[in-house]
Amino acid sequence: MSLFEELQDQMAKYRFRPEKKLSQFFCINESILDLMVEKAQLSKDDLVLEVGAGTGFLTKKLLAECKVIAIEKSPDMLQLLSEKFSKEISEGKLKLIGGDALEQDFSTLKANRMVSLPPYHISSKLVAKIVQSKIEKAVLMFDAGFLNKLTAFEGLMEYGALTVFANLNAQIDVVLSNVPGKEFFPPPGCSSAVVEINFLRKNVSNEFYFFLKELFRYKNKNLSRALKQARPFLENELKVRKDSAKKIEKLELGDVKVNFMTPEELIRVFEAVTEKN
Repeated sequence: MSLFEELQDQMAKYRFRPEKKLSQFFCINESILDLMVEKAQLSKDDLVLEVGAGTGFLTKKLLAECKVIAIEKSPDMLQLLSEKFSKEISEGKLKLIGGDALEQDFSTLKANRMVSLPPYHISSKLVAKIVQSKIEKAVLMFDAGFLNKLTAFEGLMEYGALTVFANLNAQIDVVLSNVPGKEFFPPPGCSSAVVEINFLRKNVSNEFYFFLKELFRYKNKNLSRALKQARPFLENELKVRKDSAKKIEKLELGDVKVNFMTPEELIRVFEAVTEKN
């Protein structure tokens, strides 16, 4: 039975239809799911996190390799997963969590791998959350447009705070760059992409990420001007002293536009800004 036929049977049995507001586009190409599992390099000792388990097509493949923690928001999908994997749940191979993945504390779950086709509308927040977790490797599918944001380089329109935060703390490799909509049901209004992320964390603090987001509000200004505009944030949120805030506006890279600064340059600026006096 093909995955599309299995999905049709599930939709009839559990009386559900994919919900666009939850970004429910179910992958029906088995070879893509197999490739994602292969790229994760799983062993029986791994504990893998899956966000948006949906119909359980990927979950089944992951369970053949290791233990799984699956998070699912939809009540219909939770019922389906609970019944489909009742044996694995009772044996402790699968932990099923209902609710919003963004509200979960990933560090308490103790997963060291992540393999998922998460809802596309939470991509930015989810990537930031993963960067700040203890997960060592992730294989994820995203909207191809989000991939452009994740892998952009200096000067591009898509280059932003998340680009810098992710690329300073991880090696991001594109596995598949153009997965057409026909590989899903229903087809999303975009192509998709699979990425492999290996984490090499340098600075995953909230302070650093908030600093980047504030600075990129002025991405088309030079650094000195952007820091001057951001001074209230620096003084109130990062507790930078007023005299220090004035000095940092005269940094070596002051004439460079924020959008043209490399991740390595931006972390140097952050360290200079927050240096203890």
